[in-house]
Amino acid sequence: MSDNERITAVFSTLAEKLASGLSDLLGCSIEVELTAECRTSKAKFFSGFHKKLVMANFDVTGSREGRMCCFCRLKDAVLLGGTLIMLPPAELDKKVRKEEFNEDEADAYGEIVNIVSGELIQAFDEVSADKLHFKKTGIDVVLPGKVVPESPEPFPDGEIYRVSFRMNLEEQPLESMEMLFPLSLLGISGEDMQAESGEAVPAAAESAETAPSSETSEHDAETGKKTTGELVLLVTGRKDEVHDLADACVAEGFVSKVCGYQEDFQSFGPNGPTPAKGVILSMDDTKEQGLASIIKAKGIFGSSVPLIAAGGRWTRSQVLQAVKYGVCDIVVTPASPDDIREKIRQNLGSIKN
Repeated sequence: MSDNERITAVFSTLAEKLASGLSDLLGCSIEVELTAECRTSKAKFFSGFHKKLVMANFDVTGSREGRMCCFCRLKDAVLLGGTLIMLPPAELDKKVRKEEFNEDEADAYGEIVNIVSGELIQAFDEVSADKLHFKKTGIDVVLPGKVVPESPEPFPDGEIYRVSFRMNLEEQPLESMEMLFPLSLLGISGEDMQAESGEAVPAAAESAETAPSSETSEHDAETGKKTTGELVLLVTGRKDEVHDLADACVAEGFVSKVCGYQEDFQSFGPNGPTPAKGVILSMDDTKEQGLASIIKAKGIFGSSVPLIAAGGRWTRSQVLQAVKYGVCDIVVTPASPDDIREKIRQNLGSIKN
């Protein structure tokens, strides 16, 4: 087994264990999926985030020794911690919106991190020849925009291995959970591993920050802006309401094409003459036509293309329906350009040239 296969096997096993362990702790369904692995840098990692993050630090001992850390968005830490202490839904929603990470929520999230450390130990014990013990040493709130790459805080600069997990809480999509490991802690060394490291799972973060070849440059027909990269299809009931989505796609290096709900977009399917690599569905407040378009898109694209839904005034039932029909993430509008771009990076970054 190559280094690449060995590491992927560990983190695939970890995803399964996290789903089971967190579901048992919270008393509700948690889905966890390994979505990306790549080598990256401190600067590249933090450049992909704009909102506050919660960082859990771990001391690692055993076959190798060092430190690693685990990140999630502050809102998700509040949601997970508040769910554990069984806050009433209205109070929990309010705390999530305001990102109130007070002592109770922080203590509860600390218990969730303890589960993460336990499952990390079990995953390495079962799959890897390396026996590593992970011990939580602290939790901090980090502002990505204020991190100085050359500073030793919140961790020293240097090449690191990034592992991303997509999570759903009772089918409600959360932002990804990110784990960062020093290369030496995973036994990674040499140029061969560097060449392999993006092959096991799409390395979303690295590809999202790689400038596409100038040979693919073209002008976006809908916005008139110079852009590069793969095609993203924007499906909407009103074409004049997707400017923010189209601008965000262009800003992230994609070509956007707008189609109406009733239009035939078979030609943008995997076997069509102009295949789209991602689909964003803009949905009005009623969501009825939008949900129907999700089903239509899923029938055309299957699981080969990420589907993102964007709209306002989501109810829990609508979120569950959208996820059931095949949506991988949701953009709650109105949203800032930075928030939209972050969603695109997280879900479509791995498809960029």
